[in-house]
Amino acid sequence: MSESQLDAPPQKRQRSDITGDPRTRSEYWFQDGNIVLQVENTLFRVHQSILSRESQIFKDTFSMPQVPSQEDELIEGCPVVRLSDTAEDMGNIISLLYDGTR
Repeated sequence: MSESQLDAPPQKRQRSDITGDPRTRSEYWFQDGNIVLQVENTLFRVHQSILSRESQIFKDTFSMPQVPSQEDELIEGCPVVRLSDTAEDMGNIISLLYDGTR
């Protein structure tokens, strides 16, 4: 390892404070949420434990080991998970999990 590599600061995840971000927060943006789901350009800050408890798919997704990389994004300290669903569908799913309606 070269001396310049030893002196370099450790790599960190990309951070975002959403200021100027084209993505929008959904109505499901909990200040104490610990994970952000990005679906299309919509962000949901929710609770990993609730999603895992109520959905086997989320439980399986979150239980898979993740290798941290410098491309991993954090928003307000929460990891961002990108999903391929539509924002409307995800809103309906989260509504069912949190509110029991829709």
